[in-house]
Amino acid sequence: MSSYLLGIVEFFSRSCSLTRSPAAVVTRKSSSLVVHAGEHLFKVVGHSKLTDSNSRLTSQTFRVGGHDWAILYYPNGVGSIVDGQFSSVFLKLVSTIDTKVTTSFSFSLQDLASPLTGDKYKTSSTRKFLPSMTGNKKTSGSGWLEFVRRSDLAASGCLENDCIVIRCTILVHTCVEDDGSVKVPPSDLRKDTHYLLESGLNPDLTVRVGSSKSFKVHGCMLAARSPVFRAQLCGSMTESKRSSINIDDMDAEAFEVLLYYIYNDCLPEYMDETTQETTNMAQHLLVAADLYSVDRLKLICERKLSEALAVNTVGFILDLAEQYRCQQLKAHCIKYIQLNAERMRAIEETEGFGQLKHNHPLLVRQILRMGPQRRKNNKNGEITGTS
Repeated sequence: MSSYLLGIVEFFSRSCSLTRSPAAVVTRKSSSLVVHAGEHLFKVVGHSKLTDSNSRLTSQTFRVGGHDWAILYYPNGVGSIVDGQFSSVFLKLVSTIDTKVTTSFSFSLQDLASPLTGDKYKTSSTRKFLPSMTGNKKTSGSGWLEFVRRSDLAASGCLENDCIVIRCTILVHTCVEDDGSVKVPPSDLRKDTHYLLESGLNPDLTVRVGSSKSFKVHGCMLAARSPVFRAQLCGSMTESKRSSINIDDMDAEAFEVLLYYIYNDCLPEYMDETTQETTNMAQHLLVAADLYSVDRLKLICERKLSEALAVNTVGFILDLAEQYRCQQLKAHCIKYIQLNAERMRAIEETEGFGQLKHNHPLLVRQILRMGPQRRKNNKNGEITGTS
């Protein structure tokens, strides 16, 4: 099923202004109300395990009407506002804008048992997103604090195998002057490059990952997206004269997702989920992105890992962040550890924190010396010095 459908519907309206002069002249102007329609499905896995009152899940970014959007889902509501009785959901405008954007949108839960019978708990609204609402981490977006009562989920048919699917539909309204020019549709470059990967059209390079798997790819795509591959394939290195290259220090599944990103500029849809599998894959991908200098992918992995922090994983993730110079992820981990004394004590007993202590003892000493009570004195959560 496609997670993202895009269509454009145009409605034309005409306005007329009359200017009186010795010889009456009628000037006609026309404008177009262009409505960009889109839909995104956000699957939440392991819903019953999301017990932290501060839990927030963010969907993969999707594009409608020339803007990037994301779904923010709070399985236990926003803070103490709904007291954990309701889940909350919001639509976030990720792109930076200069003028207001008028949007009609709705949220609903997909009935997994019978998806063709319609969705449940549908809520709709028309809102104006202002420039002040973008680029501000404190702004959650627009949506509903009381989306679905948690006690109703089990009997709703929307919770199956501890998973729910949130459907978001969007209509972005744009009024443009009709100047009579030729209308040009949005770019579909990503669709074309995705076809290159899926169809295997005229590949010129074989990448062998370990001894388990090989991939037929286009050397120009790898060279264009990664300066490391560019040096290998276009420079004076030995690999530039070969029709195949070997990669021995990467998992084949991780390379397959890296390859997907190189061709599509996004991650596969299943990476939207928050599971142990996707969290582990994000860690492998972060290492691969660092190795091949795919900087945006590295930051995507940082964000995904920062949203998947838990008592038993934060030590491993902070160890990774310190090793690969991920300052934003490091700050999130430290802030999570220092939330309160009870959490810090629990984290100190985990295997991940033991690994962190072994690999970066100076960092651990600084975290413990600061303690949760001093967290406010270090707003960025940054600690100088490494081991």
